Amino acid sequence: MLQCIKFCLILIGGSLFFWSCAEDLGNYDYIGINEVHFNGFEEQYTAYSGDPFSITPELTFTEDTAGDDEARYTYEWVAFRGGGALPMDQRHELAYTRDLDMDAIALVPGEYELRYKVTDTETGVFWEQLADLHIVTSIYEGWMVLGAVDGTARLDMISKIEGEYTPLYDVLYRSGSALTLEGTPVNVLCYDYDQQFYGIYVTTEGNGTTKIHPETFDWNIEYSLSFEMMANVPTDFGADFIQPMGNGHESMMYKDGDLYYYYRTYQYRYDLPINVMQGETTTFKAAPFIGVGANTLGITLLYDDTHKRFVRQMPYTKGVSVMPEGTLFDYNTGKDLLYMQRTEYNEGEVFALLKDPSGNRVYLARMSSGVYNINQVYYEEVPEAIAADMAAADHFAINPDFGYIFYTVGNKVYEYNFSAKSSKLMLDKGTEEITLLKFDKTAPGSSGENLRNKLVVCSYDTTGTMELYTVPPVQGDLILEESYSGFGKIVSVAYRPR
Repeated sequence: MLQCIKFCLILIGGSLFFWSCAEDLGNYDYIGINEVHFNGFEEQYTAYSGDPFSITPELTFTEDTAGDDEARYTYEWVAFRGGGALPMDQRHELAYTRDLDMDAIALVPGEYELRYKVTDTETGVFWEQLADLHIVTSIYEGWMVLGAVDGTARLDMISKIEGEYTPLYDVLYRSGSALTLEGTPVNVLCYDYDQQFYGIYVTTEGNGTTKIHPETFDWNIEYSLSFEMMANVPTDFGADFIQPMGNGHESMMYKDGDLYYYYRTYQYRYDLPINVMQGETTTFKAAPFIGVGANTLGITLLYDDTHKRFVRQMPYTKGVSVMPEGTLFDYNTGKDLLYMQRTEYNEGEVFALLKDPSGNRVYLARMSSGVYNINQVYYEEVPEAIAADMAAADHFAINPDFGYIFYTVGNKVYEYNFSAKSSKLMLDKGTEEITLLKFDKTAPGSSGENLRNKLVVCSYDTTGTMELYTVPPVQGDLILEESYSGFGKIVSVAYRPR
């Protein structure tokens, strides 16, 4: 227990005549002060924003054994928030009563220091008791799940509440958000858009792309993606997708074959398309895949669908340039790009699946992606029997641990091992439609809870289901870890971390 005592003594005279006092061995009466002792006060508390919250401390007084002279004492409950909070948001006065009894604690979710102060007005002495206060909500952390219910978008959540994951349906309605989703769902994205305002983006055909408030899920028109763009576009402008890059505050937006670059540090907003070769003025059609570079200094791989070639975006630039000469294959491939994704496999690689335009021959290219460099590390043709299914696949995902390529054909999930050039049927969902397959990089990645290497499989029959699987080595059978149902037809999921 930390006690802070503010006790004023008149010591000036004693200081001036200290030498004489040192020799004075007379008898004195020392008068004790009225001390306060705290009991029933925890070191840390967790409270849900908007819910009732109370603390009833047990106080004992050394000179006021009854402790019932309420007029003698004043009380103060204050919560202090650090962690980069603005000065106006740091101090929050909660109550001036002996007990803390709040109908609703109206604090923004986050970490606070709770200070309880008791002052003896007769002496001016005060004591303080400190505790850690953790403010959360039922929508504080977890999986954001975007799906369609009767053809209209609905945002759900698998919320982490006291260490357990619980499905919450229609969280915008549940939280009283001003945003009503319209039209079919497109995607949901979570990324560190701004240190003061974490980005949770929701895209639908009716609303376009907009953020919601990261703590309350409330909404206003200025959260629309159009406010992050230089051009004068409608507030219901919708991106096909946004790809976070680097270590946050940087992203690329894709819309109808064009790419737009955003970098908050340099005050770059989405403005002119960057899918233009250096020295040229005409845009090419970009493929809807982005091979993100390593952190902020990595080279980003893009694919020119017009000329069937890989191109590169150097760090912090608003244009692209030709690739250097390859060592294993020609970057001017002349092929269609089926899929491309950066994965943390082998300390960071970009996987790309390419298909001959005139047939079903498929090739796997792997490129190591480091700081200011791209190196070709693998290029092989996928066996013909496997390639035919891959060419018709609906969804792909790359496992970050072993580099296995997961893909779906109809209601089946397959796993391709490029080392053995073998494919194995991993899941058969029967009558269920597989609507999503992915590994999520924003999910927790610690040894205590590593969700980044869990395969997310979403399916739909009469209701939507989301499942998480562990991927064993040597193409072992998938291990189902978690399953949640009751959703609509899921089209996109993203983890909102803390």
